[in-house]
Formats: sequence, C-alpha cells, structure tokens
Amino acid sequence: MRYLHKMKGLNYSGHLLSALVLLLVSLSVFSQSDIRFTNKVAFSQIGNMSGVRLVTLMPAPVTNEYQEISMLASNCGAFVDINVANKVLLYDGPFEGSAFEVFESFIYRTKPVRIDFSGKSNKNICTGINPNEYLGSDGLYIDINNNTIKQIGDQLWNQATDIRNNTTDILDYAKRCYEYVARNFNYINGSWRSLDEILQAGGGECGDFTTLFVNLMRYKGIPARHNIGIWVNGGYHVWPDFYHEDYGWIPLDPTFKHNNPNANYFGRYDGDLIIVSQGLTTFQESDFDLKDAPLQTYYYWYSYSDGFGGIRGVHVTSKDYQVDAIDNVEANGKETEAIYNLMGIKQSSLCRGINIVNGKKILVR
Repeated sequence: MRYLHKMKGLNYSGHLLSALVLLLVSLSVFSQSDIRFTNKVAFSQIGNMSGVRLVTLMPAPVTNEYQEISMLASNCGAFVDINVANKVLLYDGPFEGSAFEVFESFIYRTKPVRIDFSGKSNKNICTGINPNEYLGSDGLYIDINNNTIKQIGDQLWNQATDIRNNTTDILDYAKRCYEYVARNFNYINGSWRSLDEILQAGGGECGDFTTLFVNLMRYKGIPARHNIGIWVNGGYHVWPDFYHEDYGWIPLDPTFKHNNPNANYFGRYDGDLIIVSQGLTTFQESDFDLKDAPLQTYYYWYSYSDGFGGIRGVHVTSKDYQVDAIDNVEANGKETEAIYNLMGIKQSSLCRGINIVNGKKILVR
C-alpha cells in the first residue's frame, strides 16, 4: 500500500518590526560586497517508514531588475525554468535515513533602484519578460472582479485625472493606490491570506498589502506583481512593483508606508533582500501540482510504501560577505557583532590585518 502526503512549506511574509530594522542597514554594505548565500530545507523523518520518496520544490533566484545572481548550484535535484523571471529547484528522489537536506547556493549582488520621474531615458527593465504576463486574476490572491477592489479602484481612478488632457494619470493612480492601502488597512500578523480573507480581516502582513495593491493595479489593466523575497540578514518580505511604459518596473512598498506615513517608498527599492520569486507560481510535474501560489520558502510532497510516520521540513538561510577589493580601509580596533576574514569565514574576534566587520573593511594593526 502507498501513502501520498502533500505538505506545504512555511511561506512567511515576515514581521514588520524586523523588516524595518533591517531596512536601516547601511546600503554601503551591499554596494561594496557580494554575498555568498545558502538557501536550504532540512528534512527529518519521524517514525519508521520504508520506500520513501520525497519531492520538494524551492524557488531559485535569477538576475532581474533588482539583483545579480551568479554561481547558482545545488547539492541535489535540478533547476527548472518556469519563465524568464522565475526558476525553481526540483528534487524528486529517495529519502534514506532520518535526515536529508536540499540546498542551493549562489552569489548575490544587489541593484538598488531609484526611479527618476523627471526623465524617461533609463527604464528599469532587465529580464525581458512580457509585462502582460502580470495581468488578470490569479487564483485566491488576485481577483480583478472583486466588488470591493472595483469600488476602491474606480474611486481612485476618478481622482487621478490629468487636467491637461482630461485623461487618467497612471502614475497618480498608482501612487493613490499605494497610499490608500498603507492608510486604510491594518498590519495583522499571519501571512498569505487570500484576497477575501484580507478584505474581511481589514489588513494583513506585507504579502497581503502587496496583494491589495496588485489587485487594484490589475483591475485597471496595469501590469503588477509580487516580489517575494528573503532578507539578506534573515527573515522574509514581499513588496510590489508595476509596469509603466515610460519607466519600466516601478517598485514601491505600501507596508513600509503604513508604518512610516511621512516617508516615501514610491519608486524606491533599497536593495537589501533576495528576490526568490516574482509573481505567483504555477508548476506541474512529478505528481507536483502547484497553482497560482506564492513560492517563498518551499513546498514538498512525500510517499512511502510501508511503515508509519511523517516528514518535517525546516527552512534555513545563511550568508557570507565576499569583498571585491581592499580599499577604504579604516583603522579601528573596536569589536562589533559580525566579524569575517577576507575569505568570508566568520571569526570569533578581531585579528591583525584586514577584517570585515558588519560588512565594512576594518584594519587592526
């Protein structure tokens, strides 16, 4: 007899407090350094099963408008392209023993973005994907026929009039949607609610704020998508962008705007998280059926031929800074929390010579 179990890995959009703390990390760290990153799921078997088959799906980052990815490799499985903007790591094979790991490693370099709305010479475009792929409804999360979305969208659309030619200003509409979501919905712990659940609860976490904005944009035929990521320093975050013919993909963050109403996060991406998926994921292969789902950590399926028990998975990330050059070295003997050598290996204390302290080069004589 065979038993088939379908399990969903944890897909957190992250807590706002930790996200905001991480937002304050100096951007000089990311502009000066590449980061070697490992994204891993550690599985453990509980019980006594034989003939175990494990199928797991992890998002794999690609170079896009906001990051450069190189040296992508895995310990098992195969990378599969979903589209130009998304890749996954698929493992389908045996699970022997009590523990098993599936992981990918890569080099990450950030590409912070500030949209210059005074000029149109530099569009924020990299992947070459057709923006029209990010239109229409997608399962439980995006429903452009939802009555509440239509009501809010029509109200903001009518307010976003270009008085010069009596047409709707797309940028003005997008900014009104971003401000409306930030102002009128509450931050509520618990991630990845459906659109109906978000509206019923009156808010949600960053993934839910993103879902609201994406719905309002797509309702008016404007391409928009979720950017689903992992903070470089740990944790999870989601934020939207939308496509404009003159500027390309325009990033924004209604979650940060909600917490800090006086700040401007429209047309701004600070560059301190790794995007693992853009938009929702559909994947069907090897008894694996995922439809319009947010893929942030992992999903897994397993089966066994005999015995009893189950399989649990834990998502784990780690990073090391890789410094490009030895310049701007500071003479400083003060010890701080994170200390690395030039090989990216963590040290217990400052050593003579050049150290990497919280991402900065420190000289100890």
